[in-house]
Amino acid sequence: MMHFNPPLLPKGRKLAFSLWLSVLAISLSPELFGQITVRGKITDESGTGMPGVNVLVKGTAVGTTSDAQGEYSIAVPEGSQRVLVFSFIGYASQEVPVDGRTVIDVQLTPSVEALSEVVVVGYGVQRKTDLTGSLVQVDQKALAEVPVGNIGMALQGRAAGVDIQRTSSRPGANPQIRIRGNRSLGGTNDPLIVLDGIPFAGSINDINPNDIVSINVLKDASATAIYGSRSSNGVILINTKRGKVGAPTLSYDGYVGLNTVLGKYDLMNGEEYARFKDIANTYPYTATEIESMLLGRSTDWQDVMYKNGIMTNHDITVSGGSDETQYSIGAGYFRETTVLPGQAFTRYALRATIDQKVGNRIKIGINTLNNVGITDGENVNPMFQILTLSPLYVPYTETGQINELPAIGSVDEPTRNPLLLYREDLWKQQRRRLRTFNSLYGELKILNDLKYRINVGLDYRQDEYGEYLGSNTPFRNGAVNQAAVENGDAWSYTVENLLIYDKTFADKHTVNFTALYSVQEEEGNSSRTTVEGVYADYVQYYNLGLADRIQSATGNYYRWGLLSYMGRLNYNYANRYLLTVTYRADGSSRLAEGNKWFNYPAFALGWNVHNESFMSNVPVLSTLKLRFGYGLTSNQAINPYSSLGNLSRIPYNFGSTGTFGFLVNSLPNKNLTWEFTRTANIGFDFGLFTNRITGTVELYQQKTSDILQNRQLPVTAGVPGVYAQNIGKTENKGIEVTLGAIVLERPNGFTWSVDANFFLNREKITQLSDPTVTRDIVNGWHVGHPVDVIYDFEKIGIWQTGESGGTPGQIKLRDLNGDNVIDPDNDRKILGYLQPKWQGGITTRIAYKGFDLSVVAFGRYGGMLVSTLYQANIGFPVNSLEGRRNGPRVDYWTPTNPTNKYPKPGMGQVPVGPDQGSTLGYFDATYLKIRSINLGYQIPSSVLRRTGISSLRVYATVQSPFKAFFSEYVKEGGLDPEPTGRGGSVTPGFGAGSNRLTVQPNTPLTRTFIFGFNVRY
Repeated sequence: MMHFNPPLLPKGRKLAFSLWLSVLAISLSPELFGQITVRGKITDESGTGMPGVNVLVKGTAVGTTSDAQGEYSIAVPEGSQRVLVFSFIGYASQEVPVDGRTVIDVQLTPSVEALSEVVVVGYGVQRKTDLTGSLVQVDQKALAEVPVGNIGMALQGRAAGVDIQRTSSRPGANPQIRIRGNRSLGGTNDPLIVLDGIPFAGSINDINPNDIVSINVLKDASATAIYGSRSSNGVILINTKRGKVGAPTLSYDGYVGLNTVLGKYDLMNGEEYARFKDIANTYPYTATEIESMLLGRSTDWQDVMYKNGIMTNHDITVSGGSDETQYSIGAGYFRETTVLPGQAFTRYALRATIDQKVGNRIKIGINTLNNVGITDGENVNPMFQILTLSPLYVPYTETGQINELPAIGSVDEPTRNPLLLYREDLWKQQRRRLRTFNSLYGELKILNDLKYRINVGLDYRQDEYGEYLGSNTPFRNGAVNQAAVENGDAWSYTVENLLIYDKTFADKHTVNFTALYSVQEEEGNSSRTTVEGVYADYVQYYNLGLADRIQSATGNYYRWGLLSYMGRLNYNYANRYLLTVTYRADGSSRLAEGNKWFNYPAFALGWNVHNESFMSNVPVLSTLKLRFGYGLTSNQAINPYSSLGNLSRIPYNFGSTGTFGFLVNSLPNKNLTWEFTRTANIGFDFGLFTNRITGTVELYQQKTSDILQNRQLPVTAGVPGVYAQNIGKTENKGIEVTLGAIVLERPNGFTWSVDANFFLNREKITQLSDPTVTRDIVNGWHVGHPVDVIYDFEKIGIWQTGESGGTPGQIKLRDLNGDNVIDPDNDRKILGYLQPKWQGGITTRIAYKGFDLSVVAFGRYGGMLVSTLYQANIGFPVNSLEGRRNGPRVDYWTPTNPTNKYPKPGMGQVPVGPDQGSTLGYFDATYLKIRSINLGYQIPSSVLRRTGISSLRVYATVQSPFKAFFSEYVKEGGLDPEPTGRGGSVTPGFGAGSNRLTVQPNTPLTRTFIFGFNVRY
């Protein structure tokens, strides 16, 4: 201890001065000089220790939390009226006087009221027992079980009715999210994201997963109608961290992981490739290949290219507060690299929240979330060279240098070595995205039952993209280099005024009414310039003026606004009978005059059957609620200015000079409107054995009309473009099941719980541009079938020796009309759907004496996937079997191997023809995947007591530990059945320029080993 002893004072004055210092110290720091330490254990209704319980000295900011065994220790300032407050979500709070005691044990009891208050709905919260709409919640703990950079992938398989699929295996890629299927044909099917109560436009990748406390997904119209014209595709409510009452707490959450390839594509080695090339007999060997055969030399280009990547995340937060003020300040850093060069995603995050009471009637708060995301290599794919370069080529010269042109002497001589991508000066592709999202609220309690709230949101995003592809890279293969720069920014504001009335009459009638008036406006612009012939590689895209010529220059601008009114009534009679009525009106600037406003009514009924008197003799059934809802929502499928028509620029010649003019390329349509969806939903919520087993069953039907489609005008109209109209219809219906169970719960602290969900959706197009039209082959749409279908020839085998009607070794296709001629007009059919028969996920958790183990799995059953790796397409000839390039190790036909799987090599430039090779790439899409396995240990508080650390958990996680189980595609030699890209012209049967998900040769999926810890001070 430090002693203050001023030597220059007389002895008497020294004593007086010391006494004065002691009095001052005691008066300023009673918590240090006048306190007692109280310890104890907090248990639940079964006597099991409860971790994470908040313990607060009432009327102060002094607080702590219980450890993994439920034990706590807190320094309590001395005082005759000191009271400890114990609180935990789902349990009734307890206030216990200290009365000089140093040991206080507490047992908390469950509280339905407390548990039900935590459910967030649009524009407020509701008790779980009062919910009438379809809602699924995923909390922070469940999200943390899958450490990822994008919160969408952490949701995969965790919420019934929410289908999440990859769109790319590169870091920073956004997944595709569909809630209860596809509704639109020409518009978006993405859900509306609402962040801390404010609509959030843009990428879900802009949100730091560690900032999120919970995610609530609204699925049916009775829950989403409050968002009107933006909500037909479902609503995802994301709530971020805020401060809590208690002593200041410093927390750090971090991990470091190693990314390794989950597996390699199954390709031919040198010996197998030589045998294949001999059978094909179409392209001669190069000198290098002949030398390799003589030396027995073989190159695995995947081994040459792949290097381990990393994934790391670090988040630090300071939070706390008193009854009047709560605050939270945090920062985060995330980075992930892949096994290929130049592909990475980095995110920097800063956030802060303050909630402040002003007197007894006013409360204000502000929240700011700021992120900078940097994505490298988002559009480049060197896999074609890696998969198709001959294994008889050599990657390095005799001097150890990169063999820049390994295919010298072949027809593909310009092909560059993919190892050149490790030279950073030869290429670069980077997107830097700045996002600042800010929200402010103020609440005024006008009366005890009536309050006014204002929400203000300001969102700004800036996007800078640069690309340079050097001549000496696999992307240009000797062609002139190319560079591009694209810049864009957008901002929006939202102002919402809410009046909320909440009153209980005669202890049985509870009324909650919410009225809303809001306005939202957004404005954005972007421009892009592409050039060729940059003078030097090191210039890259930083000075486009140092280029030979401008290839193209484009720009875009938009602005739109939305004005809204909404009213919602919730009525509860005796906690048994529930009614929700919603009505919203939206006016949009995107629509033409006289057609701007539309109304969205919805209602829902609920019945808490378990609260009826006749259920008192059924103790096994602790919860039973029936729900029904119906409502109207819509999809803003129309871009700004679409109803006005468009002009395009065209060059004209006037003798020896030229100029530009403009022509109409699309006609205006003042009758354009939204796509409307009517939804009916029936739900059953149940709980058995004091809610040790809980579940929900949902049945729904959605009918969407006025779907936006483009109709081609006749040549006589004089307009070369299309005419947009609301002329289509679709339908979705399905079943969703969610189950949760505490399987085992022992007095010694051992617990085992399981959460599972199962759901299926059946979608179909019910009308296209004309009621008499049943299919639109160009777009791949067929009445009576889902939006995403596979329409192609049907492969029934390989023509065998001695069979009449085809050449032995070629693909045999089914002749549907029996005319002995295979043609695309009469012999193609719907082979399958990308939509699975059903899908779901399961999470199991085990905990014992500080240890916790969780396993997260998900899967899909049925449906069909498209693999461009196995399709023999001219545009992407990986498996063309022409004898020109390497490819997958497949069971191809020869006279001595009369297989029915793949055709004979070398039968022409592409042996199976451009209209037939697509049939080789269709597989059953069934699979089961282990998403993550997590093992953690909570360090006992007795070990940490002298360190100042209140909580410390260490853990190890492995993501994607195994290849997919039960996958036909993986058994064939594919790496993973999940999508890695979107289809296009190389995927026949999908429609021209299709955007449907396919399994493509892309950045290999990785297995990630993670070690991390969570510490609280």
